[in-house]
Amino acid sequence: MNQSVAYVSTYPPKQCGIATFTRDLARAVSIRDPKTKATIVAIHEEHNPPDANIRFAIDKHDRASYISAAAFLNEADVDVVCLQHEYGIFGGEYGEYILDLCRNLKKPMVTTFHTVLRNPPEKAREILTEIAQLSNTVVVTLDSAARLLENLYEVAPEKIRIIGHGARLSGRVTKEHAKKKFGFQHRPVLATFGLISQAKGIEYVIKSLTPLVIKRPDLLYLVIGETHPEVRKREGEAYREYLIKLTKQRKLEQNVRFIDRYLRDDEISSYLQAVDVYVAPYTGKDQVSSGTITEALAHGKAIIATPTTFAKEILADNRGLFCKFSDTRSLAKGVERILDNPRLRRQLEQNAFNYGLRISWTITAKKFAEVFRLAAVEGIATHSQSSKLDHLFAIP
Repeated sequence: MNQSVAYVSTYPPKQCGIATFTRDLARAVSIRDPKTKATIVAIHEEHNPPDANIRFAIDKHDRASYISAAAFLNEADVDVVCLQHEYGIFGGEYGEYILDLCRNLKKPMVTTFHTVLRNPPEKAREILTEIAQLSNTVVVTLDSAARLLENLYEVAPEKIRIIGHGARLSGRVTKEHAKKKFGFQHRPVLATFGLISQAKGIEYVIKSLTPLVIKRPDLLYLVIGETHPEVRKREGEAYREYLIKLTKQRKLEQNVRFIDRYLRDDEISSYLQAVDVYVAPYTGKDQVSSGTITEALAHGKAIIATPTTFAKEILADNRGLFCKFSDTRSLAKGVERILDNPRLRRQLEQNAFNYGLRISWTITAKKFAEVFRLAAVEGIATHSQSSKLDHLFAIP
């Protein structure tokens, strides 16, 4: 069954994790079945569509634009709508404007929830609950998020599907070969990548380096990525400037390198191949999705992370180590444990790589395609039943 799928989300060139996820998902589904047609409906904050691939652009802060998007989708050659939900990417309080699209949509809808709060404000809970009610199927990346939807948001369990985040698989380039490309030969390399914000907890890594470099003066920590655009709008480069100042105060200029730009996928992959330990000391406990940790897993990296909801589940079964939140001593201890124990590092790397094979975009796309197919069939059945009722109760 050929499908026509409309993706409602942010989308490149918008720089955010949800935009990248949507692009990668649409691409993977289309690669799996080239006959599958993708229609992009993108959230943006400018007056003109930012990219030729975008069929309809929703003005984030214009409520009427969401209603117009629903009308466009209802008339378009679309079998199913795939909504990527994250509170902050839509207009209104807690992104409430997206409800105008959902309420007016007449096509079946599959919604991926990228954030499921454990202790949500009442309005945030109501918005997510209504979106779930209006969706044919809801998707989350974790079993724990599925249980939250069921128990806290009262989503019917038969509506919920758990599908891994999806990751690009890399070739197994030797680490030293990858390091040589960047001039990191024979240096132990730590890294954090992605759009930079305080939520990444990078300052704790920098602070943890002080005792580590006494034993390993050649230790290198890469901070890969530019400041998140939304953060830059609110506070400029204040966080990055703080990190740079902290690096200088601790005399770590030779041990910390900032790669301040938005990298292509192949560039990110090249850097990850050169990394010994990937560090993800996120500060928010309720995080239920992380493309960066997923990518590190798929590249077979030894990972240290704070025990967020996402990390606890995806790094279980010895796929990574955990450090305490906002605790530099715990973080330094974890790094030292991996660097001092090559056998442990190799075990973590192999476990990570094996798990990455299970969440490749090829497998993720197959699972999403099946969810789309079932939703489309359900939509046809619902439309057929509605047509029969319209005929039955038609006024002569």
